[in-house]
Amino acid sequence: MISVGAFTVGMWAQNTAPSDPNGERRRRPGGDAAGGNNAGRGNFDPAAMQERMLGALREQFAVTDDAEWTLIAERVMKVSEIRRSAAPGGAMGRGGPPGGGPGGGGPRPTRGGSGNPEQDSLRAAITDKMPDAEIKSRLDRLREVRKQNEAKLTKAQEDLRAVLSLRQEAIAVMFGLLP
Repeated sequence: MISVGAFTVGMWAQNTAPSDPNGERRRRPGGDAAGGNNAGRGNFDPAAMQERMLGALREQFAVTDDAEWTLIAERVMKVSEIRRSAAPGGAMGRGGPPGGGPGGGGPRPTRGGSGNPEQDSLRAAITDKMPDAEIKSRLDRLREVRKQNEAKLTKAQEDLRAVLSLRQEAIAVMFGLLP
């Protein structure tokens, strides 16, 4: 599923980074192709990214009333936060299968941290070759937590849909906020 941030970054970058005649984005002096000055991406600012994403969404929704936007933005952020925390790979997309996926050979995920304790617990059980009963118990717990998170996401999406016009709902679907 498309993440809101990734979709909006692409949209924002298209609007801010000029292209040359060959279709390639030009680098701006002193920074990256999107106009920032974060060589090596060490200066990534999640708050600024979030602000840009919300600004683009507000523009697409054509909301001019600040009170209306405050309500919509709160619900958009709730959907985004639940989706980010409930993602199977954790907040940063980490946490694939041990060995890097089918065929192995890839880098092993670190033990400490997908940001999802149930997933980390299951990974440890697999890595440590624990008995099947323990793996099953941890697998069942992970599935239950995911089911609970899916219910929270569905509720948050319903709450968002309740304050949107049909046009705004369609845009939210295109942004990946609503199914």
